[in-house]
Amino acid sequence: MIFVTGTDTGVGKTYVSSILAENLKKIGVNVGYLKPVETGGREDTLTLKNILKTDDDLDLMNPINLKLPLSPNIAFEVENYNISLDEIKEKIKNAYNILKEKYDFLIVEGAGGVCVPIKENFLMSDLIKFLDLDAVVVSRPNLGTINHTLLTVEHLRNKGINVRGVIINCITDLSEVLYYEKTFETIEKVGNIEIIGIVKNREDFEIDFEKIM
Repeated sequence: MIFVTGTDTGVGKTYVSSILAENLKKIGVNVGYLKPVETGGREDTLTLKNILKTDDDLDLMNPINLKLPLSPNIAFEVENYNISLDEIKEKIKNAYNILKEKYDFLIVEGAGGVCVPIKENFLMSDLIKFLDLDAVVVSRPNLGTINHTLLTVEHLRNKGINVRGVIINCITDLSEVLYYEKTFETIEKVGNIEIIGIVKNREDFEIDFEKIM
């Protein structure tokens, strides 16, 4: 089981999750997917449902769904979605337990970055801790990623969460990134963290699946 998080919204968590799911399935792993909280519809959940060709109910794969593309805590408020934090945690844990029993390996994907509040002061990182999962951080290759990646890794470690590694999703083509090799070396050295994957596109990627499993 792994929790896929990222340095920000739009960094490619779902894209990377879909590549992980598709390729684990190809090698015979019985893999499932859980998106505990999704805002702005169910595009992410539907993407993985189609990739995995699963008959799992959408409400099981995504127990907390909000219509507006906002931080969950804000979406709950403006949508008048009246649910307590305890109820949220119970719904997510129930879905997680069901899927964990059904599958040999489960990809759990967060929403936004690790400090996004779900409800009150309960952050996405608190959800990772609540589910007692290790994390993989999806990051981008271009300028600013050192700061965002190291802050994300440090925050997770401060919460007592094991970070298995970083996957660079090339939302900017590497040919357009000056000295990206130096950037990647800096992340590994300063953060004491391994880059376990580089994803250029769905057909061109290198991922250490042993570190994922």
